[in-house]
Amino acid sequence: MTPRRLLTALLGVALTAPIALPARAGGHWADAWATSLHSSAAAVVPPAYENQSIRMVVRMRGDGDQVRVRLSNLHGDRPVTFGGATAALRSSGPALAQGTLRRLTFGGAPSVTVPAGQDVSSDPVELKVRSGQDLAVSIYLPDATGPATWHRSAVQTNYLTTGDHTADEDGGSFTTTVRSWIFLNAVAVTHGPTHETLVALGDSITDGSGTAVDGFERWPDHLAARLAAVPGRDPAVVNVGIGGNRVLADTAQDGLSVLNRLEHDVLTRDGLRYVLLLEGTNDLRNRATAGRLVTAYRQIADRVHAAGARIIGGTLPPLKGSAGYDEALEAERQAVNTWITTGGAFDGVVDFASALADPADPLRYLPAYDRGDHIHPNAAGFAAMAAAVDLDLLH
Repeated sequence: MTPRRLLTALLGVALTAPIALPARAGGHWADAWATSLHSSAAAVVPPAYENQSIRMVVRMRGDGDQVRVRLSNLHGDRPVTFGGATAALRSSGPALAQGTLRRLTFGGAPSVTVPAGQDVSSDPVELKVRSGQDLAVSIYLPDATGPATWHRSAVQTNYLTTGDHTADEDGGSFTTTVRSWIFLNAVAVTHGPTHETLVALGDSITDGSGTAVDGFERWPDHLAARLAAVPGRDPAVVNVGIGGNRVLADTAQDGLSVLNRLEHDVLTRDGLRYVLLLEGTNDLRNRATAGRLVTAYRQIADRVHAAGARIIGGTLPPLKGSAGYDEALEAERQAVNTWITTGGAFDGVVDFASALADPADPLRYLPAYDRGDHIHPNAAGFAAMAAAVDLDLLH
């Protein structure tokens, strides 16, 4: 079953074909920030909005002199109207840097209605952004949205208010905070040195589960900072991890599998050049076999290559001591990691397993990198993961 048919079955509504995104004429676009999107059929009920503005903060991972914003109603059950939208550099909290606010338009219009199952990109606006800067994207939702298309765990403070305050520079009206990204899918840049995008594709270890709110401690954050420190170095790094996600199976809690979200979350990225895949732990913990994962990895690699991009495989981190761990689980993890490193389907490998392992017991996390559940890294572990990426793989 295709992702769209799956969503139709889950939601009980017919989903139409996606809006065609604007052509890339006039410059080479590259996504410099992006996120993955949860299904509205998830066990955690998505929020809904009416006559409210949301100001969302995203840390840019690429440089450009123009930006455009991609909004998504992919998992909605009705059309959603964006009554106004702006982009600006963020000063602090919900406040904007003076003189940087740009009103967004869509085909020249200040508002747009996006049918269920579709995306839309704004027209480009002149705004100089640099890697490491925070961009604030504000949207106004005048009508009842129904369940929002969202990324549930942003590990980022965003802001909410009543009425249309998208053009407020001081941010004083935004008195409520939320820690999700709502309807926001990507920000692309052009007319700058960033021409390529690396998509970090994974589960909670990539999504940044347990990291400090507003701390930017995820391993893709650290990798982006490493790349930004090298003059002229592409690519931008965007994070499409989803906590609890699986390669093989859709779940009510954590949405579409990698196989079923690959097209929208990865292959449609502007400037896509690399995919760094680190996922499979949740499949193994739910007793999927190494053989099934390997088959799926081959399919993913083939689809990425068909899109003209390179794919790098990440070995699965240690699990010894975690809930449900046993020798059978370990044997499957070892088989998966052996194939990742020797199977030849990937264009390169990052050995995250070795980077996080305790040299005295390589089946277990180094205690200094263990968040405490023997599954997830802590802040030091995320930094070690980014340090394990050989930048020569990105050439």
